[in-house]
Amino acid sequence: MTKKGQKFKKYPSELKYQVVKLFIEENLPKKTIASLLGISPDRVRLWIKNYLLYGEAECKRGKPKKESFEEEMERLRAENAYLKLLMKKFLRKEIVKKLK
Repeated sequence: MTKKGQKFKKYPSELKYQVVKLFIEENLPKKTIASLLGISPDRVRLWIKNYLLYGEAECKRGKPKKESFEEEMERLRAENAYLKLLMKKFLRKEIVKKLK
């Protein structure tokens, strides 16, 4: 729970995108990424969620703007990459179950 006057640590954009890249391209679990980089797992989860939903890891405040066609395409590509990753993990688990 946050406290009045509490200071929050700010992370550079490069670190946020490195986290997203490790998750999507290297297929590392969120907890592993958090422990490797010394970041809270909640932060890692938030950055990945923001990237998948909005196409960027940065947290934006205020009313969201309408997406341009290019932004929507980039967001949809990111969502597709994430869904493909989930499908691979699911299929691997199913194959392992059948082999047992």
